[in-house]
Amino acid sequence: MEVIDIVKAKLPEPMPSDRLLETYIEEIGQSIKTYCNREDVPSELRFVHGNMVIDFITGENRKNDPEAQSSVSAIKEGDVQVTFGSAKVESRERATEKLLFDYAKQLNSFRKLSW
Repeated sequence: MEVIDIVKAKLPEPMPSDRLLETYIEEIGQSIKTYCNREDVPSELRFVHGNMVIDFITGENRKNDPEAQSSVSAIKEGDVQVTFGSAKVESRERATEKLLFDYAKQLNSFRKLSW
């Protein structure tokens, strides 16, 4: 099973185009290769790679959704008052770094030493 098949099977509708999915897969794949000091992404990591892509897409969708960006910043009970603020939006690079950190335990087994 290829990474794109894993992503398509797990990702809910509406699904991004195949071209965009391939771009996300390449981007996360490059991050895995850089983190692990490798020239390739080991086949044993295909499910981890797929899950990372899904998490990345979910984060991108959340970032672009105005409802998900608004968050409650204050609540007052007397005469009921709710104040909404905006959620902090991370840069693409920061989101990828955070994603790698979340999966570091699984990726560490495949890291190579670099001299």
